Amino acid sequence: MASIISFLLISSLLLVSFPSFHARNTSDYHFYLRRACNDTPHRNLCTRSLAPFSHNTPTGSPREWAHLAVTVAMSEYRRISIYLVKKHQGSPAFTDCTECMRDATVQLQSSEYELKNFDRTKFELQMNDIETWVSAALTDANTCNDGLMYYKGDQVGAVKHRVLKAAHLCSNALAFVNKLASSKSTN
Repeated sequence: MASIISFLLISSLLLVSFPSFHARNTSDYHFYLRRACNDTPHRNLCTRSLAPFSHNTPTGSPREWAHLAVTVAMSEYRRISIYLVKKHQGSPAFTDCTECMRDATVQLQSSEYELKNFDRTKFELQMNDIETWVSAALTDANTCNDGLMYYKGDQVGAVKHRVLKAAHLCSNALAFVNKLASSKSTN
């Protein structure tokens, strides 16, 4: 009887303790996330977009934060590319924009691959490539939006809004990439 009571008491203590442990860790992740996003141009978007993934990111690794930010931006660019092909294929207003977003997606995929397969002996070369590709992806989003400025309508406005959000995500990713480049660390 005493062993059953002891077991129940210990089980109850573990159940009661676990949520506070989890909350403490979650708040730690959010602390590191806010700190990581502090140097980005769009802090609130950074925090919102990376929060679902931040529990997988080491707290102090510039490479992991850069990789995560590039991956999130790449996913958004890919969604926009797919949307444009499905909904607006052949539409003159969206032809150039579709091409820009496809090109940007490929550039971000290349960046994501390099960040995932980092090699210390090629740090400067890889960082130059990644910075170039992420910058080019940002330029592609801006080019897409610039090309749409002469068109009106709800569909155009919705696409411009989505592309602007993607550009902001890419701008944040570039900030993480630049931080990694300046740290000269492959961690």
